[in-house]
Amino acid sequence: MWEVTTAKEADTCKKSEYPDLCNSTLRSDPRSAKADATGLARIILEAALIKASTTFNQVKKLLSKTTEPVLKQCLTDCTDLYESIVEEIPKAIQNVGSDNNEAIHQGDLAITDADTCDFIFSDGPNPRKSPFTADSIALQNLVAIAEHILASLG
Repeated sequence: MWEVTTAKEADTCKKSEYPDLCNSTLRSDPRSAKADATGLARIILEAALIKASTTFNQVKKLLSKTTEPVLKQCLTDCTDLYESIVEEIPKAIQNVGSDNNEAIHQGDLAITDADTCDFIFSDGPNPRKSPFTADSIALQNLVAIAEHILASLG
């Protein structure tokens, strides 16, 4: 496992809302040791994309096995939302360093979509807990870390 060794990385994570997640994410990627702030934001967003893609696949797998109508509708809606997320995060990554405001905007869309997926399960005639809450929170927190880094760049 790589260690976050530069003052820039440690300082970046210390200032984020989720310093432990920031540190563990950057420590797991050897590129972080030599990355500047935009590079660190990109690494965090790439980790968010992996989390989103994994969750998207879980949603689709559960949908393929579900016959209960209300759950099937929730999963169908989440499939659409996670499909959007796995399109939004690459757009955010692409804009890092060239249009940080647009990268933040794309990140906000991904956060909202993940939150909406969770909300769908608790809403309606047959409320239940989303099976994706932990993954959704991790995704949202990663994007929030990247947005914090980008916002600090001005």
